[in-house]
Amino acid sequence: MQVSITGRHVDLTEPLKAYVDDKLQHLKHSFDHVVDVHVVLSVEKFRQRCEVSMQASGINIHGSHETEDMYASIDGVVDKLNRQLKRYRAKLRRHRGDPMGREIKVSHKILDMANDKDELTEDHQPETLRHEQIDAKPMSVDEAVMQLELGSRDVLFFTNGQTEQLNAVYRRPDGALSWIEPEVA
Repeated sequence: MQVSITGRHVDLTEPLKAYVDDKLQHLKHSFDHVVDVHVVLSVEKFRQRCEVSMQASGINIHGSHETEDMYASIDGVVDKLNRQLKRYRAKLRRHRGDPMGREIKVSHKILDMANDKDELTEDHQPETLRHEQIDAKPMSVDEAVMQLELGSRDVLFFTNGQTEQLNAVYRRPDGALSWIEPEVA
């Protein structure tokens, strides 16, 4: 497990680094596929904050905790991450035996809608600024919601394991989650 520690307005002493590293090693007991961990320790007036971003077998997990004591903040964020990893591991166990569908490729294009023309003709096609392929992996709706909450994306496309159709979950501007599923016509 690769651990990097950054300090903002805080001296990164050796005992503090050792404490962070020791606490993060305990996460390996919950989930042994943790690859990369980035820790940011910051102090603003009386608030001492610890933020952790980790990559574990294809998922990104984020957590933060803020108290008046840096060691308590570190303990709090490690507890949160430990709960998230245990929840994720339990869901993997539940879904491991389920036959999932096939993976679907989804095309994602970002279009340039800024145009100097006042009127657009009927045959006008906006210019593509960026184009990328996304793999819509087979998973259940619960797993897709968990991946969306753990990751830093706003939209997640996936192949529904029950229907084998392309579905999407996304975070709405009001903070609620929405699920898009095609209906049979």
